Amino acid sequence: MLVLLALLPGTGAAAAGRAAGDSGGQAAYLAAQLREDPVYVTDQAPREIPRSAAPEFAAVAKRTGVPTYVVLLPERGAFDERLLGAVHDRLRRDGLYVLLDSSGIGVTAVPFGVDVPASAAATVALYELPYDAGPVLTFQRFVEALTDDDPAGRAEAARQKYGGDADSGPREEPDKLHITRTDRENQSFLTGIALAGVPLLTLTLTVYVLRIRTRARQDRAARAGGKPAAAPFAGVGGRGLLAACAAAAVLAGGIALGAAARYDDTTSDPGPLPTRADMTARLDRVAAGLAEHPVYLDPESPAQIDAAELKELRGRIGALDVPVYVVSVPMAPEDESGGQADTFLKTLAETSGKDGVYVLADPRSGYVDAADLGVGLDIELYLLPEEIGYPPRENDDLRLGERVGALLDELAGARRGGGDGAGTVPSPLDPPDPVSEDALPSVFAADFVPGLVVGALGSAVAFGVVAGSVGILRRARAAVAAAGAVAGAAGPEGGAAPGYEAPPDPSEAYLRRTAHAELAALAREFDAADPDGAVRTRVWDCLDAAQLLVDAQEDGRIDADAPPEALAAAIALARAGRATLARPDAAPPRGLCTLNPLHGPAHARSRTRLAPGAPARTVPLCAACRAAASAGPDTARARRLTLPSPRGKARIPYDEAPGALAAAGEGIPRLIREAQESAGVHD
Repeated sequence: MLVLLALLPGTGAAAAGRAAGDSGGQAAYLAAQLREDPVYVTDQAPREIPRSAAPEFAAVAKRTGVPTYVVLLPERGAFDERLLGAVHDRLRRDGLYVLLDSSGIGVTAVPFGVDVPASAAATVALYELPYDAGPVLTFQRFVEALTDDDPAGRAEAARQKYGGDADSGPREEPDKLHITRTDRENQSFLTGIALAGVPLLTLTLTVYVLRIRTRARQDRAARAGGKPAAAPFAGVGGRGLLAACAAAAVLAGGIALGAAARYDDTTSDPGPLPTRADMTARLDRVAAGLAEHPVYLDPESPAQIDAAELKELRGRIGALDVPVYVVSVPMAPEDESGGQADTFLKTLAETSGKDGVYVLADPRSGYVDAADLGVGLDIELYLLPEEIGYPPRENDDLRLGERVGALLDELAGARRGGGDGAGTVPSPLDPPDPVSEDALPSVFAADFVPGLVVGALGSAVAFGVVAGSVGILRRARAAVAAAGAVAGAAGPEGGAAPGYEAPPDPSEAYLRRTAHAELAALAREFDAADPDGAVRTRVWDCLDAAQLLVDAQEDGRIDADAPPEALAAAIALARAGRATLARPDAAPPRGLCTLNPLHGPAHARSRTRLAPGAPARTVPLCAACRAAASAGPDTARARRLTLPSPRGKARIPYDEAPGALAAAGEGIPRLIREAQESAGVHD
């Protein structure tokens, strides 16, 4: 399982070598833990993989049929297989070594001295499950595939069905297993619309039909010499109106019961819930470490402070007049503090029971935070100078030891009594409750009331349309109904064309998975080709711009909140880079396919209309879109890329979406510049 190197923080040439060299302490620590228990679960992601879930992983691991050692860490990286190899070298036990992270996306597995199809099983787990499967289900699917009669065939079938290769035809997507709060809001909104709109429309239309029938009887009675009813609704009252109301009430009850049964999810993450011990395990571990030394380095993470720097920091802290405690652990939304550094420092001080200046040096992001907790220094620590608090921009080395040393220089001149301690730190927010943060509101809450309003208004509009149409038809006494049929959809597009295939209406899940696959493929091909000169520059610019679009948090992973337009632009840039690597001697691509940039570079220019009523233009198109343009503008426009919009509204053309993607039709260099500018990067 290869993980994209460029998506990890600080993974340039220098940082990569350092990560590989510093893995010894991390590997030794993990080997020691596995020697005690073959399943090791990190204490740094209790909201996603609580340590109390270890028995569940252990029970699944027993089904592999071979000795299995499972490690669950906050995140995986580019050196996963190397880390597992280092752990094996220290543990000196043959078996299957498996590494998962808190996201649950994919598995890294390496067999040592045992013959199992680990690579095929990892492929099955990656492709058959949606991105919200979670670590437990991912590991279960991995083991299920590992013990399958034909894991290689199953892996190939999963790759063909869900993968992103260009020549394998249309792709399906695994359905999401869990819903989000936004999904629940949409469900509540639709339930409100249905619960108000359908019964009201049924009631009004029933009454309207009864009225028409009553009027018809009156007309027949008048023509026969009888006496017509005095009021137009005289025949509607009584049993007819009561039956209509009863039918509407039954219909409303059925919709309510059906919605409650259909939308019965109570949480957006039905994984194992953390215990109180899970939520305090890391704090207890760090506090115990600080009781021995004033500088604590996380043994689970690759070291960013070397032994010499560690020795120097401990010596300098011992010479200060104020107590200082330095902690180097990674922060993330899935940890006990919800990724909030100030909350972590405050809770750590309470756990350790010691006043002091607490410093957090994050080995993953490179940020440095400090808090004066009970000392009352005469300097402000909440907003540190940029050269101390923020990772350097000019290279990949985080220089944590050097920057913490600079902070100690600031503290050396500080004096007690100049502040009130607590006043130097704004009150940190309480971390979200691990249970309530994933709890979903009832389907009859959230946007249910707005849905009722819209449903009622919609039923009135629908009734008006129906009643008006019937009235016009009856007054005109037209016996002919408009029965014109809409022409069938355009036929198949013909044979496969070189380039990439992509749907014109991709879902956000498709974009997210394809962006991950394309960026990983580009990084792998870039390393293998090792181009030079102009080709290297063009490919690197595409890869760098794609990362700027989908890793704004700089946490080494595709951002969970990356919008569809950013994901699509990243896919287009990655495919442009891969096309350049595929034909390094060819001239630079003419540009991206104007109808759908996800098709990759254009092959030629063709004349077509991009929108109804728009003048015909000569634009770059891929081979398949050129064939569609030859068949007519309607056929070509059917291939035009549209993107999901918020809250289930109508899809929007990609060139009307915000962000860099709108510039895709103006060429690859322009798209790269727009991506860089959107991220605040300028040449």
